[in-house]
Amino acid sequence: MQHLAVEKKQVTVTMRCRDQQVIKGDLFLSLMAKNHIGQETVLDFMNEPEEFFVLKVATAPAINIINKARIMEVAVALEVEAADLDREAMGIKEEPMTVVFNDNFKLSGKAYIDLPPEKSRAIDFLNQSERFFLLVTDQTAHIVNRRHISYVIPGR
Repeated sequence: MQHLAVEKKQVTVTMRCRDQQVIKGDLFLSLMAKNHIGQETVLDFMNEPEEFFVLKVATAPAINIINKARIMEVAVALEVEAADLDREAMGIKEEPMTVVFNDNFKLSGKAYIDLPPEKSRAIDFLNQSERFFLLVTDQTAHIVNRRHISYVIPGR
């Protein structure tokens, strides 16, 4: 049955949970994304409809099955998450913002808004139906769960 296995790429992430737990481990991403050309990203993975996912951790038991609803944000190296993304060439708007989570944790960075010009305000972006969005800080990509945001301060 091993010949039926789907090849995956392991990506190391750090997850901050609503119960203040921080979990470091590896996600298993597809080599082909479902909705765009290239490999699946952590953002793609977190926005899939499945409520639970597998995370490989260093401690026993090595495999945990995690509920997406408890994840506030996922941090991953920027070169892993967005290496091939040429936002400027794609016409994606860069929107600086500070996200304040329900636990008062603050994260400042840039969100990338890929919406029609008439719907490209920060409020339009934040009201999108996808559960997670990308916020970039220095060399880290943060996959932010909209459902755990208390408020957002546009700009810096």
